[in-house]
Amino acid sequence: MAQNATADLEHATAPTDDAPTDPKNGIEDLAERGASLASDAAEATRAYVTPFHEAGQEYAERLYEAGQQKAQEAAFYAELGYEETRDLVRGYPIQALGIAAGVGVLIGLLLARR
Repeated sequence: MAQNATADLEHATAPTDDAPTDPKNGIEDLAERGASLASDAAEATRAYVTPFHEAGQEYAERLYEAGQQKAQEAAFYAELGYEETRDLVRGYPIQALGIAAGVGVLIGLLLARR
């Protein structure tokens, strides 16, 4: 496509023996050639970019699906950790209360130093 566009450009700029004598016709012909070259360039660009666009979309879809899977795994492990913590607190309420109080005092001391 690009070679055709280059050849068309050389053809468009090359002097011809059948050049019109009326400048208006020459300008219109030149405008038509320019529009044709621009259209060919747009087609060539689309043909070049389309595979990259499709590959990017496929990669984004795979990445999205992998992210969804990791989010589901994280939610599962968070729920599992919550259940284990809940069971430990219910099994050992005095120790859990002591740990919570100790953590609260520690955080209070750290914040008071500021």
